[in-house]
Amino acid sequence: MKPGTLIIKIVMWVFFLSAIAYFGVYAYHVLFTGYQTASLYPHSAEDTIEATGWMVRQEQPLEGASPLQEVIVAEGETVAVRDTIAVVYENQEALDRHSEIQALEAHLESLQYILSHNSDGSDSALNSGIFDTIVDIRTCTASGDLTALEDSASQLRTLMFRRDYTYNGSSALTEEISQQVDKVEALAEQNRAFTATVAAPCSGVFSSMVDGYEEALTPDNIKDLTPARLREMLDKHTEPNGAVYLGKLVTDAKWYFAAELSEENSQQLKIGSNVTLRFNSMARTIEMAVESISRPDQGAVCVVFSSDKYLAETTLLRDQTVDIIFGTVSGYRVPKSAVHVENESGDIGVYRVYGAQVRWVSIDILWEEDDYYLIEQAPVYKDGKLVASTQLDEAKQLRTGAEIVVSGTGLYDGKVVK
Repeated sequence: MKPGTLIIKIVMWVFFLSAIAYFGVYAYHVLFTGYQTASLYPHSAEDTIEATGWMVRQEQPLEGASPLQEVIVAEGETVAVRDTIAVVYENQEALDRHSEIQALEAHLESLQYILSHNSDGSDSALNSGIFDTIVDIRTCTASGDLTALEDSASQLRTLMFRRDYTYNGSSALTEEISQQVDKVEALAEQNRAFTATVAAPCSGVFSSMVDGYEEALTPDNIKDLTPARLREMLDKHTEPNGAVYLGKLVTDAKWYFAAELSEENSQQLKIGSNVTLRFNSMARTIEMAVESISRPDQGAVCVVFSSDKYLAETTLLRDQTVDIIFGTVSGYRVPKSAVHVENESGDIGVYRVYGAQVRWVSIDILWEEDDYYLIEQAPVYKDGKLVASTQLDEAKQLRTGAEIVVSGTGLYDGKVVK
């Protein structure tokens, strides 16, 4: 064997054994002393308790329901005294004429719109609009989402009318509008003797829901309310005959929410203070004042909250489950396994990856859940005074996107991990 060949073989074996040793050490660190990291991100948690309660308003039911009537005010609409709430028809023929009047008025509105826009649409633009609307209708029906179907159909009818009257000229359009107006006026005059109106006896906010709690749950009845008294009031509730009422008026802008809480949970509330409630049936939170807190009754109290906001959005609500929000805590969310306690000092912290090393960062725990903490970096004090951070300290601080070690063994401040 030539000397050169022997040297080459020795070098190759050295490289081979070195590679095996390297990968062996690497595998040992991965399997036995490896670590996992995660990026920091901000998170918020709410200090809440859940409660069930009842909406309380000053309400006046409106009698006079009829199968041949039309309520013309919307849910949550404000009406003044003597405003028309509903129209009652003497017979079915009068109701049918009213339906015909509504159809004619809708057609008349389309014609008037076409007349006002008759000069700003070319044939190609109209045809393109018709084609696009047909595609929209086809898409709605194919997807099964029919929420926009009525609007698309109405737009298609209007575009078809516009194209027809573009060819016929504005004079034909003006003549048809005049004929439609005459028809509407004639039918309205014919129907006038067969209709009557229901006027609002007082001002208020209209609601179509009458549930029988209007007299049981009133602002006067909930003064000095206790859990036992609330249950007694609810037991007296009787379902109303829906055929008797056409709706009700909420006559006071201030409304209340009466809820039963445990005595322990009520300790966080104070009469006269404001607290935020999130109603599960609404897509909003409402700030409400704490009106009263009853004396304890078998470990429970009755708390009454009040507000003069969003009345129109709450007219259909009665019994509700809410989250009472006492505060919001914001910090960095980390798994519990990422938090360590130094044995000697008892300092609590996490290991942040900084360059090729892990650095110890002291923290304060702001919030705890079953599987995570919300943390923030703890300030550094010396002899009772806050120590100003150096530029290097600031570079090592916790921040969004920073890597922290969530699991690993043999960790210490300054350990090289890369």
